Amino acid sequence: MFLSRYLPKDVYFLHNIRILQDDYYFQMDTVILSPSFITILEIKYLVGHLYFDDQFSQLIRTYEGKKEAFPNPIEQVERQKLHLFKILNQYKFTSLPIEALVVITNPSSIIEASPTYQEASEKVIRSSSLQQKYEYLSRKHPNILYTHKEIKKLSKILSKVSSSYDPDVCNLYKINKHELIRGVFCSKCDHSSMNYDWGNWYCSTCSYSSKTAHITALQDYALLISHTITTSECSDYLNLSSKKQAYNLLRLLDLPFTGNRKSRKYNLEPLLEKTT
Repeated sequence: MFLSRYLPKDVYFLHNIRILQDDYYFQMDTVILSPSFITILEIKYLVGHLYFDDQFSQLIRTYEGKKEAFPNPIEQVERQKLHLFKILNQYKFTSLPIEALVVITNPSSIIEASPTYQEASEKVIRSSSLQQKYEYLSRKHPNILYTHKEIKKLSKILSKVSSSYDPDVCNLYKINKHELIRGVFCSKCDHSSMNYDWGNWYCSTCSYSSKTAHITALQDYALLISHTITTSECSDYLNLSSKKQAYNLLRLLDLPFTGNRKSRKYNLEPLLEKTT
């Protein structure tokens, strides 16, 4: 995450933490531990017009003329906060305050909230505002409550009690990965070979076009094949004409990655909880 470059060395980042608490697994996308406070980040990659409604506690997404309702991510991250608070009490880290944020990572999405939803204006941010928001929270919690050594210990505790859930779907259902149909399916007619040209996917069967049809295909890749992908693998899987097209598509998704451009591997996990 880009924010890590701007934070002190005594701050720890934890990703995809999944902990059993009261016979229930709760999962946090990202947890930032500092000697003064903890921040939980619920990452959402959603396209379209996003409207946070406090009257019925829902997120309404309008995209390509279609309205959909989603569970309220603000309530989701607040539940995570409650569960984490109990875990901290269990391990005697009772003094650390917890902040919770919903981070919208798609830069083209429009974010709105009902006028009475004050909590949305405080807790929902774009990824580009994360550094500024964290600096604000640091000023809000200026007191050093634990030493660097203690925060490091807490980081190890949370990592140790976290249990991942990552079943091999192909193995589970006896599917040969090499027999999977590659390419981008058309959501309108289920034709499997949409063509990519000038920033759009086109279906030769029904003439439907979409700028984001590849995201669903990459979600399938993450679930069925691997959580990481290279530009070469992406180009092959999406049936693109060049690696440059794959690079541009992956870059625009703003996914975390490791390695330089030639050996770069993109982490597709953020897409698994993001509906397109």
